[in-house]
Amino acid sequence: MNRAPEGCFAQRHFTLQALPREAWKNQGGWTRPVASAVGHDGQTDWRVSAAEITTAGPFSIFEGLDRQAVMLQGGYLRLRASQPFEDILFNGPGSRAAFPGERLLTTEMPVEPTVLWNVMHRRGRSRAEVGMLGDQAMVLPPAPDLLVYVLSGEVEIALPRCRSQGLGAGHGLYLQKLPAETLLAPCCPGSRALITAIY
Repeated sequence: MNRAPEGCFAQRHFTLQALPREAWKNQGGWTRPVASAVGHDGQTDWRVSAAEITTAGPFSIFEGLDRQAVMLQGGYLRLRASQPFEDILFNGPGSRAAFPGERLLTTEMPVEPTVLWNVMHRRGRSRAEVGMLGDQAMVLPPAPDLLVYVLSGEVEIALPRCRSQGLGAGHGLYLQKLPAETLLAPCCPGSRALITAIY
């Protein structure tokens, strides 16, 4: 991946398969950390990772964090919640859910190997917005930290006064201090990309 000219913005290219694998906090699964930030008190301000689910078992508890999850790979997946909350259902790539990190959830055996895009942010200190690029070009949100991950097809990032770059399926960019009016556009029908903005 070519880097943009110096002074345009900061970026880091990644593929999930190339990221190191770590055991879940409760040892019940695996995660691949993508990007994160820690506050002055040593607590996690925010964290983005890819969680691999292959067996049934409990989700880790994260006090004080809110979570959003988007299915990147898999079919049907149910997260059973303790009463009085409703179960959380995923029914294929692109399906999503939001829930507090303190909620007690237990994963049923997935129909097939499953990967979830996992976004966590500390309540009251940071926030996260997760969106999807479809068939139409869009202006990327002016967030200090932004991640783009291509689910299918190919997309192009067009920056003012900087050369455009293409990004294919399975590839992502972690972007910081992105210029205003930066465009993200699909290059072919069926292209989809996940956009995670951290404020």
